[in-house]
Amino acid sequence: MRRRNTVWLMHLIGVPDASGKPALWINADHLVSVQPVVRTGERDVTLEAELKVDGMPLQRINLGAHADRAAADVAFDAFLHKLQN
Repeated sequence: MRRRNTVWLMHLIGVPDASGKPALWINADHLVSVQPVVRTGERDVTLEAELKVDGMPLQRINLGAHADRAAADVAFDAFLHKLQN
């Protein structure tokens, strides 16, 4: 019996943090959900992304401090756009 050479291509995506550098590399097919986590402080709004990746515990990526909630929403939308491209 002859074996076929099978090539499995995995699409890894770099999940960027506030600096824009990948904080975590994941297989795009295993990404289950992405949720914003917003904490309001006295001076700024801190944004994190909570990722659920199949087979892993919840992951939190720091997306930085922002002037207000609207700015944090814009930053989260940009983060989602980076994940999709």
